[in-house]
Amino acid sequence: MNERNEPAERSVDVVIIGAGPVGLSAAVLLGRFGVSTLVIERRTERSRHPRSRAVSCRTMEVFRELGLADEVRAAALPGGPRRLLGSDAVSPWRSVVTSNGTANGPVDTTLGPETLDVVLCSQDVLEPILVDAAQAQASVTIEFGKTVSTVSDTGSEVLVSVTSDSGPEDVAAKYVIAADGAASQVRTALGIGTTGDQDLQTAVSVLFRSPVIQRRTGDPSSFIYLDNPDTIGAVVIAPVDATDRVAMLGRPLVMDRLPFEDIDWTTEIRDAIGDPHESVELMDARTWTVGAWVADRYQSGRVLLAGDAVHVMPPYGGFNQNTGIQDVHNVAWKLAAVLKGWADPALLDTYEVERRPVAQFNMAEAVRNFRSIVGNADEGPRSFRPENFVHPGLDIGFRYDRGAVAGATAPDAGWPVGTFTPTAAVGERAPHVWLNAEATVSTLDLFGRELTILARSGSEPAREAARRAGIHGIPYSLVTFGHLGDFVAAEAEWAAAYGVSGDEAILVRPDGHVLARLDGSDPRAVDRALLAYAGRTPTP
Repeated sequence: MNERNEPAERSVDVVIIGAGPVGLSAAVLLGRFGVSTLVIERRTERSRHPRSRAVSCRTMEVFRELGLADEVRAAALPGGPRRLLGSDAVSPWRSVVTSNGTANGPVDTTLGPETLDVVLCSQDVLEPILVDAAQAQASVTIEFGKTVSTVSDTGSEVLVSVTSDSGPEDVAAKYVIAADGAASQVRTALGIGTTGDQDLQTAVSVLFRSPVIQRRTGDPSSFIYLDNPDTIGAVVIAPVDATDRVAMLGRPLVMDRLPFEDIDWTTEIRDAIGDPHESVELMDARTWTVGAWVADRYQSGRVLLAGDAVHVMPPYGGFNQNTGIQDVHNVAWKLAAVLKGWADPALLDTYEVERRPVAQFNMAEAVRNFRSIVGNADEGPRSFRPENFVHPGLDIGFRYDRGAVAGATAPDAGWPVGTFTPTAAVGERAPHVWLNAEATVSTLDLFGRELTILARSGSEPAREAARRAGIHGIPYSLVTFGHLGDFVAAEAEWAAAYGVSGDEAILVRPDGHVLARLDGSDPRAVDRALLAYAGRTPTP
């Protein structure tokens, strides 16, 4: 009931506030579980500015799970990005980084089914793909041009007051995901604070059309980092799309000399490039605040926060949007489990436990990258920090040491950034192995909808895990390797990658992280794992 003591006009399982990449990804994920979902978005048109553009290999794995990886890749700029550092775009480069690939090259798929290079798909290009995917889900509705005015958690449901040109409406939801941006009104109303720096820098995004990147680098996907104390200062000229849209990002020195409205951005861009005749069609310029903070809580009762509502990072490395999409990849299956009744609401408490340390880790790396590129005026010439561009450990090596896992062995130990060694340790993202000769089906393709039990054919721990999952009412699939198994030829490679000897069973969550390893030596281990997975407290 709302404050007028009247029933809400509509009821759904989940209301998502905000239809950016994070909110839309949450909608697609929930839709795959059949969760009735309403997405409320105040905008009626996309932003002219591209905003986020780097889609990491782990996020591409999420999109692969959703059947969207090929479409995102097709919409992106071709190839892996190069990064070039110089004083302008006409002089020899001081430094060049070619890709985020491994020693085997940017197309190497040893570590995952998606390449390690980031995919450059700007937010204004990505969002329509996600809108179409969400609207294709029978249980998902997206409504644009509507604003959420209040969110009231009654304890048994959440009442969401929505306003639009057609008038007010109250919607009752069992849960709410607030993906309403860095200035989240929901987070503020809940009294949830943040830890970190709200204002590292007031920067500018200048959107223009120019062939400068292709002409000066020979590659439309290149990023030009400029460092010149005599002209522009420290900025990045970043590609946006194949129509020659380009963005200049950073804080040019002119912003310390002139009021923003008095700056001639066309002249500033040409001075930065080093050619007064460079073709520049100015489209828009606006300021934005570079911050580095993480929310103190990710949840309040039935309201969960995601994306920019819980973390903001400097753009260097492209971590923030990817962290947000991986937030909802973590929480969507948990919400579905609770709503379908096989998990307790306490499972949702593991969302913050698992994801907040990842956000803190990624934010710290983004700040280091920011300092290395921006620095202070008296620190001398800038230089590339390798981890700014080569970070497979950060992308796919993050681990959940606590939460819905059983038997984690390295609590809060962190993980490398610039390197990644796949293991099937508890809490890790399960290793990738190609399961067919054509290298089109990965072990990662086995996950996404339910608990997955991996083992050799005939494994007794696997049979026991399946039996106990049935008793607990937990949906599962059992995938076997070797003679008479589902995958015969891949047995040796799978066993090596997962460190399996004998008939050990590996339990993997829907988000692809290892829940538990069961070798049969502890008869209570399987129940401990399944109870952790379902958010239940084991019986002493």
